[in-house]
Amino acid sequence: MHMHTITDQEILHKIIEIQGCVIQGRSLKALLHKDSDFYLEKSKADIIAICVNEHQKVHVEHVIEKHRLFSHLLIQYLFPKKKLNWNQFVKNCTDHFNLGQKHHTIHDLFELFKGIITQKEAKAFTEEIKMKEAVLMPLYAFDKLDKIGFVCFIFQAENKIDLKKLENIQNVFQTLLQPLYDQHYSLVYSKCMRIDENMKLLTEQEKRIVRKVLNGMSYGEVAQTLGISINTLKTHMKNIFNKYRVTSKIELYNKFSSLT
Repeated sequence: MHMHTITDQEILHKIIEIQGCVIQGRSLKALLHKDSDFYLEKSKADIIAICVNEHQKVHVEHVIEKHRLFSHLLIQYLFPKKKLNWNQFVKNCTDHFNLGQKHHTIHDLFELFKGIITQKEAKAFTEEIKMKEAVLMPLYAFDKLDKIGFVCFIFQAENKIDLKKLENIQNVFQTLLQPLYDQHYSLVYSKCMRIDENMKLLTEQEKRIVRKVLNGMSYGEVAQTLGISINTLKTHMKNIFNKYRVTSKIELYNKFSSLT
Protein backbone atom coordinates (compact mmCIF):
# COMPACT_ATOMS: atom_id res chain seq x y z
CA MET A 1 0.00 0.00 0.00
CA HIS A 2 1.53 3.31 -1.05
CA MET A 3 1.07 6.60 0.73
CA HIS A 4 -0.96 8.10 -2.14
CA THR A 5 -3.73 5.50 -1.55
CA ILE A 6 -4.56 6.98 1.86
CA THR A 7 -7.83 8.89 1.63
CA ASP A 8 -7.67 10.37 5.14
CA GLN A 9 -6.12 13.82 4.67
CA GLU A 10 -5.51 14.17 8.41
CA ILE A 11 -3.30 11.07 8.33
CA LEU A 12 -1.41 12.33 5.30
CA HIS A 13 -0.69 15.59 7.07
CA LYS A 14 0.42 13.67 10.16
CA ILE A 15 2.95 11.67 8.09
CA ILE A 16 4.39 14.85 6.58
CA GLU A 17 4.53 16.56 9.98
CA ILE A 18 6.34 13.66 11.67
CA GLN A 19 8.75 13.10 8.77
CA GLY A 20 9.77 16.75 9.03
CA CYS A 21 10.44 16.36 12.76
CA VAL A 22 12.38 13.11 12.26
CA ILE A 23 14.58 14.70 9.58
CA GLN A 24 15.40 17.42 12.12
CA GLY A 25 16.69 14.68 14.43
CA ARG A 26 13.77 14.21 16.81
CA SER A 27 13.06 10.76 18.24
CA LEU A 28 10.28 8.83 16.48
CA LYS A 29 9.33 7.16 19.76
CA ALA A 30 8.75 10.54 21.41
CA LEU A 31 6.73 11.78 18.44
CA LEU A 32 4.49 8.69 18.40
CA HIS A 33 3.99 8.92 22.15
CA LYS A 34 3.01 12.58 21.88
CA ASP A 35 0.29 11.70 19.35
CA SER A 36 -0.81 8.41 20.95
CA ASP A 37 -4.44 9.55 21.25
CA PHE A 38 -4.49 10.27 17.50
CA TYR A 39 -3.44 6.70 16.54
CA LEU A 40 -5.74 5.04 19.06
CA GLU A 41 -8.70 7.14 17.94
CA LYS A 42 -8.06 6.59 14.22
CA SER A 43 -7.62 2.82 14.58
CA LYS A 44 -10.15 2.34 17.41
CA ALA A 45 -7.60 -0.04 18.98
CA ASP A 46 -6.89 -0.03 22.72
CA ILE A 47 -3.22 -0.94 22.34
CA ILE A 48 -0.87 -0.73 19.36
CA ALA A 49 2.43 -2.62 19.50
CA ILE A 50 5.14 -2.34 16.83
CA CYS A 51 7.64 -5.22 16.83
CA VAL A 52 10.78 -4.76 14.74
CA ASN A 53 13.91 -6.66 13.75
CA GLU A 54 16.92 -5.58 15.79
CA HIS A 55 20.05 -7.61 15.02
CA GLN A 56 17.89 -10.68 14.37
CA LYS A 57 16.14 -10.31 17.72
CA VAL A 58 12.54 -9.25 18.35
CA HIS A 59 12.33 -5.75 19.76
CA VAL A 60 9.00 -4.20 20.75
CA GLU A 61 10.06 -0.77 19.51
CA HIS A 62 6.88 1.22 20.08
CA VAL A 63 3.85 0.65 22.29
CA ILE A 64 0.94 3.06 22.05
CA GLU A 65 -1.63 2.79 24.85
CA LYS A 66 -3.49 4.99 27.31
CA HIS A 67 -2.14 3.14 30.33
CA ARG A 68 1.19 1.35 30.65
CA LEU A 69 -0.37 -2.08 31.21
CA PHE A 70 0.99 -3.73 28.05
CA SER A 71 4.43 -2.17 28.51
CA HIS A 72 4.54 -3.38 32.11
CA LEU A 73 3.53 -6.93 31.17
CA LEU A 74 6.12 -7.03 28.39
CA ILE A 75 8.78 -6.63 31.07
CA GLN A 76 7.22 -9.43 33.09
CA TYR A 77 6.65 -11.96 30.30
CA LEU A 78 9.08 -11.21 27.47
CA PHE A 79 12.08 -9.19 28.59
CA PRO A 80 13.44 -11.90 30.93
CA LYS A 81 13.56 -14.27 27.93
CA LYS A 82 16.93 -14.28 26.21
CA LYS A 83 15.84 -15.95 22.98
CA LEU A 84 13.51 -13.49 21.30
CA ASN A 85 14.59 -14.86 17.94
CA TRP A 86 13.47 -12.78 14.97
CA ASN A 87 13.20 -15.70 12.53
CA GLN A 88 11.00 -17.64 14.96
CA PHE A 89 8.80 -14.59 15.46
CA VAL A 90 8.47 -13.98 11.70
CA LYS A 91 7.57 -17.65 11.19
CA ASN A 92 4.88 -17.39 13.88
CA CYS A 93 3.45 -14.32 12.15
CA THR A 94 3.70 -15.41 8.52
CA ASP A 95 2.35 -18.91 9.22
CA HIS A 96 -1.03 -17.21 9.53
CA PHE A 97 -0.83 -15.26 6.28
CA ASN A 98 -2.20 -16.81 3.13
CA LEU A 99 -0.76 -15.72 -0.21
CA GLY A 100 -1.64 -12.06 -0.77
CA GLN A 101 -3.27 -11.70 2.66
CA LYS A 102 -2.57 -8.32 4.28
CA HIS A 103 -3.70 -9.03 7.82
CA HIS A 104 -4.46 -11.78 10.29
CA THR A 105 -6.78 -11.81 13.29
CA ILE A 106 -5.58 -13.55 16.44
CA HIS A 107 -7.22 -14.29 19.80
CA ASP A 108 -4.23 -15.53 21.79
CA LEU A 109 -0.73 -14.02 22.06
CA PHE A 110 0.73 -17.53 21.84
CA GLU A 111 0.21 -17.24 18.07
CA LEU A 112 2.82 -14.47 18.11
CA PHE A 113 5.20 -15.62 20.81
CA LYS A 114 5.21 -19.40 20.30
CA GLY A 115 8.72 -20.68 21.01
CA ILE A 116 9.47 -17.54 23.01
CA ILE A 117 7.08 -17.94 25.96
CA THR A 118 5.02 -20.94 27.07
CA GLN A 119 1.37 -21.39 26.14
CA LYS A 120 0.45 -20.91 29.80
CA GLU A 121 2.38 -17.62 29.96
CA ALA A 122 0.82 -16.43 26.69
CA LYS A 123 -2.68 -17.22 27.99
CA ALA A 124 -2.03 -15.30 31.19
CA PHE A 125 -0.55 -12.39 29.19
CA THR A 126 -3.63 -12.35 26.91
CA GLU A 127 -6.02 -12.37 29.89
CA GLU A 128 -4.15 -9.68 31.82
CA ILE A 129 -4.31 -7.18 28.95
CA LYS A 130 -8.01 -8.15 28.51
CA MET A 131 -7.47 -8.88 24.83
CA LYS A 132 -10.55 -10.03 22.93
CA GLU A 133 -8.86 -10.04 19.54
CA ALA A 134 -5.95 -8.47 17.69
CA VAL A 135 -5.11 -7.72 14.08
CA LEU A 136 -1.57 -8.33 12.85
CA MET A 137 -0.13 -6.53 9.82
CA PRO A 138 3.40 -6.63 8.32
CA LEU A 139 5.62 -3.59 7.84
CA TYR A 140 7.88 -3.73 4.78
CA ALA A 141 11.16 -2.08 3.84
CA PHE A 142 11.48 0.00 0.66
CA ASP A 143 12.01 -3.14 -1.44
CA LYS A 144 8.56 -4.46 -0.35
CA LEU A 145 10.22 -7.82 0.37
CA ASP A 146 12.24 -7.45 3.56
CA LYS A 147 10.09 -7.14 6.68
CA ILE A 148 10.95 -4.32 9.06
CA GLY A 149 8.48 -5.72 11.54
CA PHE A 150 4.82 -6.17 12.38
CA VAL A 151 2.19 -3.94 13.91
CA CYS A 152 -0.35 -5.50 16.24
CA PHE A 153 -3.65 -3.70 16.91
CA ILE A 154 -5.12 -5.04 20.15
CA PHE A 155 -8.81 -4.70 21.02
CA GLN A 156 -10.23 -5.18 24.49
CA ALA A 157 -13.86 -5.29 23.36
CA GLU A 158 -15.59 -7.26 20.62
CA ASN A 159 -16.37 -4.41 18.25
CA LYS A 160 -16.57 -4.38 14.47
CA ILE A 161 -13.05 -3.71 13.21
CA ASP A 162 -12.55 -1.28 10.32
CA LEU A 163 -9.67 -2.82 8.35
CA LYS A 164 -9.36 0.22 6.09
CA LYS A 165 -8.61 2.41 9.10
CA LEU A 166 -6.06 -0.10 10.34
CA GLU A 167 -4.38 -0.18 6.92
CA ASN A 168 -4.11 3.61 6.98
CA ILE A 169 -2.38 3.56 10.37
CA GLN A 170 -0.22 0.61 9.28
CA ASN A 171 0.93 2.67 6.32
CA VAL A 172 1.79 5.61 8.58
CA PHE A 173 4.13 3.41 10.63
CA GLN A 174 5.60 1.75 7.54
CA THR A 175 6.25 5.10 5.84
CA LEU A 176 7.91 6.51 8.97
CA LEU A 177 10.04 3.45 9.70
CA GLN A 178 11.32 2.77 6.18
CA PRO A 179 13.93 5.59 6.07
CA LEU A 180 15.11 4.63 9.58
CA TYR A 181 15.62 0.95 8.71
CA ASP A 182 19.19 -0.17 7.98
CA GLN A 183 18.68 -3.28 5.88
CA HIS A 184 22.38 -4.19 5.99
CA TYR A 185 22.49 -4.33 9.80
CA SER A 186 18.82 -5.34 10.39
CA LEU A 187 18.28 -2.35 12.64
CA VAL A 188 15.70 0.43 13.00
CA TYR A 189 17.23 3.68 14.22
CA SER A 190 15.24 5.68 16.77
CA LYS A 191 15.94 8.93 14.96
CA CYS A 192 17.41 10.25 11.73
CA MET A 193 21.12 9.92 12.47
CA ARG A 194 23.54 12.67 11.51
CA ILE A 195 26.35 10.51 10.16
CA ASP A 196 29.73 11.48 8.77
CA GLU A 197 29.02 15.20 8.73
CA ASN A 198 32.45 15.84 7.24
CA MET A 199 31.68 13.18 4.60
CA LYS A 200 35.03 11.49 5.08
CA LEU A 201 33.99 8.65 2.79
CA LEU A 202 33.67 11.01 -0.17
CA THR A 203 36.05 12.72 -2.55
CA GLU A 204 36.01 16.53 -2.69
CA GLN A 205 33.95 16.44 -5.90
CA GLU A 206 31.48 14.01 -4.36
CA LYS A 207 31.12 16.27 -1.31
CA ARG A 208 30.27 19.22 -3.56
CA ILE A 209 27.70 17.11 -5.41
CA VAL A 210 26.05 15.81 -2.21
CA ARG A 211 25.66 19.29 -0.74
CA LYS A 212 24.01 20.59 -3.89
CA VAL A 213 21.72 17.56 -4.34
CA LEU A 214 20.61 17.69 -0.70
CA ASN A 215 19.92 21.40 -1.08
CA GLY A 216 17.32 20.50 -3.68
CA MET A 217 19.16 21.00 -6.96
CA SER A 218 18.32 18.67 -9.85
CA TYR A 219 20.97 16.49 -11.47
CA GLY A 220 20.93 18.79 -14.50
CA GLU A 221 21.45 21.89 -12.38
CA VAL A 222 24.29 20.28 -10.42
CA ALA A 223 26.02 19.09 -13.60
CA GLN A 224 25.76 22.54 -15.16
CA THR A 225 27.02 24.29 -12.01
CA LEU A 226 30.04 22.00 -11.71
CA GLY A 227 30.74 21.94 -15.43
CA ILE A 228 30.42 18.17 -15.84
CA SER A 229 28.21 15.97 -18.02
CA ILE A 230 25.01 14.45 -16.68
CA ASN A 231 26.48 10.97 -17.19
CA THR A 232 29.54 11.85 -15.11
CA LEU A 233 27.24 13.19 -12.40
CA LYS A 234 25.21 9.97 -12.39
CA THR A 235 28.42 7.95 -12.02
CA HIS A 236 29.38 10.08 -9.01
CA MET A 237 25.91 9.60 -7.50
CA LYS A 238 26.12 5.84 -7.98
CA ASN A 239 29.43 5.83 -6.08
CA ILE A 240 27.95 8.00 -3.33
CA PHE A 241 24.92 5.71 -2.96
CA ASN A 242 27.20 2.67 -2.72
CA LYS A 243 29.35 4.26 -0.03
CA TYR A 244 26.32 5.01 2.15
CA ARG A 245 24.36 1.88 1.20
CA VAL A 246 21.35 3.80 -0.13
CA THR A 247 19.49 3.62 -3.43
CA SER A 248 17.88 7.04 -3.80
CA LYS A 249 18.21 10.74 -3.00
CA ILE A 250 15.44 10.38 -0.37
CA GLU A 251 17.35 7.64 1.46
CA LEU A 252 20.54 9.70 1.26
CA TYR A 253 18.73 12.72 2.68
CA ASN A 254 17.50 10.60 5.58
CA LYS A 255 21.10 9.68 6.38
CA PHE A 256 21.75 13.31 7.34
CA SER A 257 19.65 15.37 9.72
CA SER A 258 21.43 18.47 8.41
CA LEU A 259 24.46 19.44 6.37
CA THR A 260 26.53 22.56 6.45
